[in-house]
Amino acid sequence: MDYNPLKMPCDWNVARKHALARRTAPDTKAHIDYEDDEEPKKPETCPCCGFEIERKEIPYCDDIKQLKFLGAGFPLFYNFLKFCILLLCLQSLVAIFNILSNYHGEFCQQQSLNPISQQMEPNCQESAFLKLSIANKLNNSEVVVFIQKANLIMLIIMIILLQFFRRHQKKLDNQIDESQLTPSDYTIMVTNIPKTLNVNYRWELTNIFQNYAVSDTNFQITVTKVVLVYDITEILAEEAKIEKSLQKKKIALQTSNMKYECQDVRDCELEIETSQRRIKDLQEEYFWTNRQFSGIAFVSFESEKMKDLVLSQNAHTLIDKMKTFLYSGKTPGLDEMELQWQAQKLFIEQAPEPNDILWENLATLTQDKIIARIKGFFITLALQGVTFFVIYYLSIRCIRLVYNEELEKRRIGVDDKEKLKHVQMISFAIASTIVLVNKLLIEPLMKWVTKIEKISTNTKFQTSYANKLTISLFVNAAIVSYVIDILIFSNVYGFGGFLYNESLIFIMNAAIAPLIWFIDPWTLIRKLQRDHQIQKVNDCLLTQKEANEIMEEVDYQLAMRYADIIKTMWFTFFFGTAIPIGVFSSLIGLSLFYLVDKYNILRRRTVKESISQELSWQMINMLEFIVLFNPLGNMAVSLFLNQDFDIYSTIGVIIGLSFQVLPIHRIVDSMFPIKNFEEPVSYKKAQIDFDTDYDRENPVTKQKAIAEHHSGEKSGILNYA
Repeated sequence: MDYNPLKMPCDWNVARKHALARRTAPDTKAHIDYEDDEEPKKPETCPCCGFEIERKEIPYCDDIKQLKFLGAGFPLFYNFLKFCILLLCLQSLVAIFNILSNYHGEFCQQQSLNPISQQMEPNCQESAFLKLSIANKLNNSEVVVFIQKANLIMLIIMIILLQFFRRHQKKLDNQIDESQLTPSDYTIMVTNIPKTLNVNYRWELTNIFQNYAVSDTNFQITVTKVVLVYDITEILAEEAKIEKSLQKKKIALQTSNMKYECQDVRDCELEIETSQRRIKDLQEEYFWTNRQFSGIAFVSFESEKMKDLVLSQNAHTLIDKMKTFLYSGKTPGLDEMELQWQAQKLFIEQAPEPNDILWENLATLTQDKIIARIKGFFITLALQGVTFFVIYYLSIRCIRLVYNEELEKRRIGVDDKEKLKHVQMISFAIASTIVLVNKLLIEPLMKWVTKIEKISTNTKFQTSYANKLTISLFVNAAIVSYVIDILIFSNVYGFGGFLYNESLIFIMNAAIAPLIWFIDPWTLIRKLQRDHQIQKVNDCLLTQKEANEIMEEVDYQLAMRYADIIKTMWFTFFFGTAIPIGVFSSLIGLSLFYLVDKYNILRRRTVKESISQELSWQMINMLEFIVLFNPLGNMAVSLFLNQDFDIYSTIGVIIGLSFQVLPIHRIVDSMFPIKNFEEPVSYKKAQIDFDTDYDRENPVTKQKAIAEHHSGEKSGILNYA
């Protein structure tokens, strides 16, 4: 079956099959008996993406390990979320006593002179938030000291639990790797290959790795596939031309009442066909002549043992890469035993999964990537400054409005209840502004900035995006309010003050995310778009590719989830002692988030990329900052409430800083190593079970490789050796 992504009118049956192939569900193949030499019958696959159409739905109550077919990143994510819920459960033990002691406190009921009205008033406004906060026991130093001691003990328990969690995640990753065969289990990525040689790169690389990659001459290395990476700028330019011609074609069809024989339509089709032929010619040219070869290749071996041996015997350092960059690819001082090609050291590393690669960025030159990262860094700072100023400006205006109106209402005799209602509305407006700016402005902006950085894999992209987003969300939710309410106005527990506003943010943060994901407006919009286009019948202007995409469920964004979770954890542990109801709000919020998000990924999302375990390790590093933020937040609030440093928070900060600086988890890993499992299955047998492969994702070889995989043929591209 020939697949034309630009076919108009589209075939909705093909689009429905594509949607079935991209469901979040494993294919229906039973566990393959790899000892059996007879190859199983190939199931029906989507001609567009090569994925199997028939898939088995995962029951909602099944273990998260069932998501292993998506890559280790997804089971690790849900395990991460459950661990965060566990930490909040433990912290809630301290929070329970904290809330009870706050409730029975008397500070808020005591009166003092209001500097604005010059009258004796209660220390705190009449609010359950303040009655349950640390403000209500400021006159009970013994209980405050007890809470500080309990926090220090909990801090040490968290450090221990984080080490156990790291090990548990690594064990889970190993179990998934052992049970799930993927192309990266057999593949390395080779960089710094000389680019402009007039040679058969596939044959040369096969020869190098089979004969020179390992020192043990008695161990035979067998290369099964080599996939070269190309600079696809010209192909992308032709695709942009096609997109412009498509838009012209759609306009021509609309004006001609859907007459495909119209001259304007035919002219557009001719332009599209010309660009398509040009792309096909470029693909053939790149493949056979090596023009635009980027110096990067993916080399697959017959077994994982071969791959691991090649990796272990051909290590490199950051200094090696820096020297190579400074000497334009050449590596001075090379040892004759090092794997090299024309005085260029071949850098070898574990390959990412094929559908984890951002192919349009992979061939980007190192100097261009450095410039892009620097640009992204400064744009991030600028955007963070702008959003900080927006929230700051709105908050300042609201707070000044409250103080000015308080003076006026005192003069004309407005009662406290009406004043309190107005203050509550202002506080709610500030909290809503912060939450909405984070959701509607920060998330898309940080994603746009991350795209500028020309990152080469989805895992690295998601990591960079999650890091930026987490920091921005935390700064806007926690630091802005701290600066305005405490540092500028010194209003901790007064009308519309810090404790009241942050309590509102806690509740809104816990409620809004699960509610939005439960309503899932993105899926509703996609369904409306889908129904609208299907009802058009012959008047539909979608291409086959666009129809396929609209039939899919909405893409799953893992980085956004990680950022929301880590921001919640940072925020909770930073202010959880001062506002203990925030611990319970976050606990309920994350628990609801887990239930809703698990349903969404199983029933209402499409996962297009494979996310590796590296994202999980980076997010654990981010999570570990709660060990520092917890005592730091306690110290910051205590400093303004009591005008002194409490000793236990100071000790906690020292412990937290030491935990961040010292390589504790590496020491633990070296003391208690985890055995890595090897795949006992050959590449030839395992590839039958691959959902995709490097040649099926590479833009230069993709079309031909998918067609050959679909037909079951074996050709030069699929198995050239």
